[in-house]
Amino acid sequence: PGRAGAGAWEAVRSAHGELRALAPRIPDPALRAELLAACGRLAAAARPAADGPPRVVLAPRELDVLAAVATGATNADAAGRLGVRPETVKAYLRSAMRKLGAHTRGEAVVAARREGLLP
Repeated sequence: PGRAGAGAWEAVRSAHGELRALAPRIPDPALRAELLAACGRLAAAARPAADGPPRVVLAPRELDVLAAVATGATNADAAGRLGVRPETVKAYLRSAMRKLGAHTRGEAVVAARREGLLP
Protein backbone atom coordinates (compact mmCIF):
# COMPACT_ATOMS: atom_id res chain seq x y z
CA PRO A 1 0.00 0.00 0.00
CA GLY A 2 2.80 2.44 0.78
CA ARG A 3 4.43 1.99 -2.63
CA ALA A 4 1.31 2.20 -4.75
CA GLY A 5 -0.58 5.39 -5.39
CA ALA A 6 -3.99 5.85 -3.80
CA GLY A 7 -5.75 5.35 -7.13
CA ALA A 8 -3.90 2.12 -7.85
CA TRP A 9 -4.67 0.78 -4.40
CA GLU A 10 -8.36 1.63 -4.80
CA ALA A 11 -8.33 -0.34 -8.06
CA VAL A 12 -6.93 -3.34 -6.17
CA ARG A 13 -9.63 -2.97 -3.51
CA SER A 14 -12.34 -2.74 -6.16
CA ALA A 15 -11.04 -5.83 -7.97
CA HIS A 16 -10.90 -7.68 -4.65
CA GLY A 17 -14.55 -6.84 -3.98
CA GLU A 18 -15.57 -8.01 -7.45
CA LEU A 19 -13.68 -11.29 -7.07
CA ARG A 20 -15.22 -11.94 -3.63
CA ALA A 21 -18.68 -11.37 -5.13
CA LEU A 22 -17.91 -13.71 -8.04
CA ALA A 23 -16.52 -16.58 -5.95
CA PRO A 24 -19.81 -17.89 -4.49
CA ARG A 25 -21.25 -18.23 -8.00
CA ILE A 26 -18.51 -20.63 -9.11
CA PRO A 27 -19.89 -24.18 -8.90
CA ASP A 28 -16.49 -25.92 -8.99
CA PRO A 29 -15.34 -26.08 -5.34
CA ALA A 30 -11.63 -26.34 -6.23
CA LEU A 31 -11.76 -23.32 -8.52
CA ARG A 32 -13.81 -21.36 -5.97
CA ALA A 33 -11.24 -22.18 -3.24
CA GLU A 34 -8.40 -21.12 -5.53
CA LEU A 35 -10.10 -17.79 -6.24
CA LEU A 36 -10.76 -17.17 -2.54
CA ALA A 37 -7.13 -18.00 -1.76
CA ALA A 38 -6.05 -15.36 -4.28
CA CYS A 39 -8.41 -12.90 -2.57
CA GLY A 40 -6.73 -13.75 0.72
CA ARG A 41 -3.32 -13.02 -0.77
CA LEU A 42 -4.56 -9.62 -1.99
CA ALA A 43 -5.85 -8.80 1.48
CA ALA A 44 -2.65 -10.01 3.14
CA ALA A 45 -0.59 -7.75 0.86
CA ALA A 46 -2.06 -4.77 2.69
CA ARG A 47 -0.97 -6.06 6.09
CA PRO A 48 2.61 -5.56 7.26
CA ALA A 49 4.30 -8.94 7.81
CA ALA A 50 5.40 -7.99 11.34
CA ASP A 51 1.81 -7.75 12.52
CA GLY A 52 1.26 -11.51 12.35
CA PRO A 53 -1.97 -13.22 11.38
CA PRO A 54 -5.36 -11.54 11.77
CA ARG A 55 -6.82 -11.75 15.29
CA VAL A 56 -10.42 -11.67 14.06
CA VAL A 57 -12.00 -14.48 12.06
CA LEU A 58 -14.91 -13.58 9.80
CA ALA A 59 -17.15 -15.95 7.90
CA PRO A 60 -16.66 -15.94 4.12
CA ARG A 61 -20.00 -14.19 3.54
CA GLU A 62 -19.14 -11.56 6.14
CA LEU A 63 -15.98 -10.87 4.15
CA ASP A 64 -17.97 -10.79 0.91
CA VAL A 65 -20.32 -8.18 2.38
CA LEU A 66 -17.48 -6.10 3.82
CA ALA A 67 -15.63 -6.22 0.50
CA ALA A 68 -18.74 -4.84 -1.22
CA VAL A 69 -19.28 -2.20 1.46
CA ALA A 70 -15.62 -1.19 1.16
CA THR A 71 -16.24 -0.25 -2.47
CA GLY A 72 -19.10 2.03 -1.43
CA ALA A 73 -21.97 -0.36 -2.10
CA THR A 74 -25.24 0.10 -0.28
CA ASN A 75 -26.93 -2.92 1.28
CA ALA A 76 -29.13 -3.20 -1.81
CA ASP A 77 -26.11 -2.96 -4.14
CA ALA A 78 -24.21 -5.58 -2.13
CA ALA A 79 -27.27 -7.84 -2.15
CA GLY A 80 -27.48 -7.59 -5.94
CA ARG A 81 -23.79 -8.41 -6.37
CA LEU A 82 -23.93 -11.35 -3.97
CA GLY A 83 -27.29 -12.75 -4.99
CA VAL A 84 -28.89 -12.40 -1.55
CA ARG A 85 -31.56 -10.17 -0.01
CA PRO A 86 -30.68 -6.77 1.53
CA GLU A 87 -31.80 -8.08 4.93
CA THR A 88 -29.24 -10.87 4.63
CA VAL A 89 -26.53 -8.34 3.84
CA LYS A 90 -27.58 -6.34 6.89
CA ALA A 91 -27.33 -9.44 9.09
CA TYR A 92 -23.85 -10.36 7.82
CA LEU A 93 -22.70 -6.78 8.20
CA ARG A 94 -24.04 -6.58 11.75
CA SER A 95 -22.25 -9.82 12.65
CA ALA A 96 -18.96 -8.63 11.13
CA MET A 97 -19.26 -5.28 12.92
CA ARG A 98 -19.78 -7.05 16.25
CA LYS A 99 -16.73 -9.28 15.72
CA LEU A 100 -14.61 -6.28 14.69
CA GLY A 101 -15.87 -4.05 17.52
CA ALA A 102 -17.13 -1.50 15.02
CA HIS A 103 -20.15 0.77 15.38
CA THR A 104 -20.46 1.91 11.77
CA ARG A 105 -19.94 0.45 8.31
CA GLY A 106 -16.89 2.63 7.81
CA GLU A 107 -15.35 1.55 11.11
CA ALA A 108 -15.92 -2.08 10.12
CA VAL A 109 -14.10 -1.61 6.82
CA VAL A 110 -11.18 0.16 8.51
CA ALA A 111 -10.96 -2.53 11.20
CA ALA A 112 -11.05 -5.31 8.58
CA ARG A 113 -8.25 -3.60 6.66
CA ARG A 114 -6.18 -3.25 9.81
CA GLU A 115 -6.65 -6.95 10.46
CA GLY A 116 -5.50 -7.77 6.93
CA LEU A 117 -8.91 -9.19 6.01
CA LEU A 118 -9.43 -6.66 3.21
CA PRO A 119 -6.87 -4.90 1.03
